[in-house]
Amino acid sequence: MNTLRYPTKALAGDYARAAIGVTLTLTPAIGLGEWSVAHWFLLPLAVLFAGFGYKTWRRGRQTITWDAIGVSLSGPGAARLDWNELRSFKLAFFSTTRDRTGGWMQLKLSSVGARIDADSSGEGFADLASAAFAQAERHSVSVDAGSRDNLKALGINATGTAR
Repeated sequence: MNTLRYPTKALAGDYARAAIGVTLTLTPAIGLGEWSVAHWFLLPLAVLFAGFGYKTWRRGRQTITWDAIGVSLSGPGAARLDWNELRSFKLAFFSTTRDRTGGWMQLKLSSVGARIDADSSGEGFADLASAAFAQAERHSVSVDAGSRDNLKALGINATGTAR
């Protein structure tokens, strides 16, 4: 059984961004007193930052495990996907710099009844991506050229043409 977990250290930046965002939007909204046009801008932003904080908290409590039969997500939003039911494999890269030297990857796996997402801040991400790709190939699931390029960037042999 292989495992992917999100260490607190990897999530600390997201927690900080959420807290700063909520503070910088909610504090002025509360300080304004009577309802004004500024509330229409500040309060939705505060909700967005709070939602981002919740999503980060949720990810920190999730564990993804996989074996020869399938992949499971435990914790909030639990799901189970058997490899023989795999219908979609997508590995995307999101750049944070213009020269594409910084950023993160996100793996999306889905079947008819389940979807499991993982991002590269988790320990064991490359192993999960490799196992999922091998199963996608085994079960003739289409893997696009962008996903293959991202697999190569992880050091995973993804030769062949996109199906």
